[in-house]
Amino acid sequence: MKAVIIFISLFYIGLWANCSLGQTIAPDGIRLARITFLTRNFDSLTRSFFKRGFQIKPGLREPGGIFNNSVIFPNGCEIIIETTTSADSNGWRQQALKKYGNHITGIAFEVAQIDSLYRSLQFRNIPLSSRNTIMKEKPDGSEYAARVFALDSCLPLDVVFFSKDTSVVSHRMDSLAIHPNHVFRFDWVILSAAGVIEKSLRTLFEICNALKLHEGCCDFWRLGPSNDFCFFRFDPPPPKAKGKPDWLSIEPDLIYFAY
Repeated sequence: MKAVIIFISLFYIGLWANCSLGQTIAPDGIRLARITFLTRNFDSLTRSFFKRGFQIKPGLREPGGIFNNSVIFPNGCEIIIETTTSADSNGWRQQALKKYGNHITGIAFEVAQIDSLYRSLQFRNIPLSSRNTIMKEKPDGSEYAARVFALDSCLPLDVVFFSKDTSVVSHRMDSLAIHPNHVFRFDWVILSAAGVIEKSLRTLFEICNALKLHEGCCDFWRLGPSNDFCFFRFDPPPPKAKGKPDWLSIEPDLIYFAY
């Protein structure tokens, strides 16, 4: 009888470990929600998006600090165009612009099962920042408490995950009539990464149950729900990344849009 009890206990412990640490995320449980572009050419880049028919939402205006605007997509995703007017050479934005020039500094994913994703990545020994809580704006202007964490030990691109607002069943779609160019969402994102970082991202795609495809010499992944997905693949790291084991980037011209 004692042996039976021990066997049953071990079975449920194993089942719990598999569910809590080794599980995968449902395909519709994650979506690419935001890309952040740091630039010295703030006004000209904003005008460029506006002339191409994008909605522009004014953002922060901090004297001697941060300026940003959001480029809004019909599916609620956004590109944040950001600059700094600070004269402090020790500020991270000034240092990043000096080191990398105009560049994409971050991508953010909205995740329905964020705690499960965090535990699964931890279980696979992927370096992560500590979990935190931030106030995130809803489409109606109100806020909700979003749990957030990021991949650790990769530069110059930050990869951030934040929890989905559970009070929203689905994203409100704006009319395409107000988008003359008919851009709807992100379609392709081409990453460049050092070997160790690419391995971590491949593990992320696996945990998120992304559809893995292959064409020619390249693997690529479809990440996100069936009506709001994005394709990801890797290019070789550029010459500026030579010898940097923590390199992860998206070149500004390697983001494509779905029409």
